[in-house]
Order: sequence, then structure tokens, then C-alpha cells
Amino acid sequence: MTGERRHKSNAGGGDSLPLSTTGNQGLDALADAIAERVFQRLIAAQERNKGRLLDVRAAAEYIGRTPTALRHLIAKQAIPCVRRDGRVQLDHQDLDNWVELSKTGG
Repeated sequence: MTGERRHKSNAGGGDSLPLSTTGNQGLDALADAIAERVFQRLIAAQERNKGRLLDVRAAAEYIGRTPTALRHLIAKQAIPCVRRDGRVQLDHQDLDNWVELSKTGG
């Protein structure tokens, strides 16, 4: 026997989606658990790949500086940047490395 049940989507602002059921509560629970795990992994992958390169404004916000201060760091070659097509972009990893190297003991 199959039926239909309503499922609350985490990403959809609480919208209910109709889902098929197997009529077996244990199997349905397992399918829901697998679906939730896949969903969480997709969200995590999106966060990891959320754009490797940042523009100056976003990069400055990321490291807690003003865009002007970040441009000074770039000019002093304290932080590497990518210059392409008239744009200046910064790599997340380079910003993370700069933060790590800027830490003092304590």
C-alpha cells in the first residue's frame, strides 16, 4: 500500500511537500533519514564552494577590515590577489593564511 504524507522542508521556509510513502513506517523513517543526510551534505558542499574568489568589499568584510585598508595591504603585497579583466579578487585561502600569520602568541 502506498499513500501520501506531508514533509516539512528545512530549506523551503517550512513549506509542506507531498511525499509518497511505502506504508511501512520503519522504511519511511529510514528514507527520511537518508534524505535529510543527503540534504545536509549538499548544503555543506554549497557552503564550501561558495565562491573561492572574493571581491575587495567581500574580502574586507571577511577579515574584518575596510576595503581601503585591504587595498593598502594588497599594495604592500601583504596579501596576494588575483588581477584579471580589470578586477581585483582575493582567495579565501590567502585571507585565511594572512589571518593565521598575523596571530601573535598569547
